[in-house]
Amino acid sequence: MTKEEIAEKLNIEKSTITKTSAWAAKNSADLEKYTTYLLKGKYRAVNDFSPLAKLALVINALPYVYKKYSDKNIDEKIFFDTFSDIAIWCENAREQYGVEGLVNIKWISKHISMKIFRIGRLQYEFSRFAILPHAGIKNMLSCPYILGEKCITLHIPQGEKLDNDACKKSLGLADSFFSEHYPDYKYRCYTVITWLLNPELENVLGNESNIVKFGKLFKLLGRVPDSDMNERRVFGYKKDRKNYKPINALQKYTLERINKGLPLYSYNGYRDKTNN
Repeated sequence: MTKEEIAEKLNIEKSTITKTSAWAAKNSADLEKYTTYLLKGKYRAVNDFSPLAKLALVINALPYVYKKYSDKNIDEKIFFDTFSDIAIWCENAREQYGVEGLVNIKWISKHISMKIFRIGRLQYEFSRFAILPHAGIKNMLSCPYILGEKCITLHIPQGEKLDNDACKKSLGLADSFFSEHYPDYKYRCYTVITWLLNPELENVLGNESNIVKFGKLFKLLGRVPDSDMNERRVFGYKKDRKNYKPINALQKYTLERINKGLPLYSYNGYRDKTNN
């Protein structure tokens, strides 16, 4: 499958593809050289490139990654689901920075080097077990996992409802995926770091909320202030705080904490692998 065919299936805007193709034609030597870097996860080599150049390199890398998926007998759907992130982060670049192309090359380089996969509703990344500050002695003593041991870290792609059944199905599929395609990667648990695990949200949103149900899939360990990121997650990019008009309970809760000078936390949690 050609890079143009893959880019089209990923719903990357045609006008953007045309511009990246123009960059690639003018910079053919750099295109191949730095694509090789990206395939090895060496994203720092292209950190200073323009967003369009970064996107051109990513698109050029896609057929190589597609073949690697095929060689490992990974379902084509997982390939396209995983790389659907490209269109999402192109849109984020427009909204946050007003530019066309990719800004967050570090994130997409993980997809290219096959360190992260989207399996159903959730994304999964090869990782090491970590503990955020403020975990508390009780949480640390009850945790059966060791700092630095192999694990799989979850991420929640934006743009879709956080359906509880879809999340649980995804976790089951992930067990099977890693057992089949990466049998030598021995891990015992999944971890996640997100504001969605905030235990106060049950009182704010109710126990039928998808966010609350998602949080209950994990055991809490620690938390860390992450106000800027979490404010953007709730209110979006480039919003003027003076003009915030909460339209739901989550935004009201968040704005109340902001106005009181209280931090917005990200929490880390863990969940046992189904078959340890």
